[in-house]
Amino acid sequence: MNWSIRELVIEDVPALLEWYNNEELHNTANAKEFKSYTLKQLNEYWKGKLARPNAKYFTIIVDEQVVGRVGLKQQKNKDIFEYSILIGVQKLYSKGLGTEVTKYFVEKVFLDPNISSVYLEVRADNRRAIRCYEKVGFQISKTFEENKVTMYGMDIKRIG
Repeated sequence: MNWSIRELVIEDVPALLEWYNNEELHNTANAKEFKSYTLKQLNEYWKGKLARPNAKYFTIIVDEQVVGRVGLKQQKNKDIFEYSILIGVQKLYSKGLGTEVTKYFVEKVFLDPNISSVYLEVRADNRRAIRCYEKVGFQISKTFEENKVTMYGMDIKRIG
């Protein structure tokens, strides 16, 4: 599958609105309580996220359409990045896109020799996402509860 990425900009937010208001998608990917957004609310939310000095966000593009987003956030322990991905277009599920994009970003992060690991959190019942992360090399490092949802912390360590 041909895909590309670019930094997410505030003008991309309207493309994200449908995903944020999709309760089924939310409950597959998130332990937080579902809430719907107006475009104005989502713009304000993303203005805050895009202003974070320790985080970068990217869009995933297929056939000139924004189909997902990726987040990379450097943790307080500066040698660890937290990774997140959301593919919002259902017809692209289970096609390998998440695995390819995740592999790309892990390799990109590890170009910095000072980074020791990449960490993510995933719902324990999101088997499709867990398979994707395991294919890239992530391993479950902890189990915890968030809002009565069992979650896994997964990480991949720098080799060598």
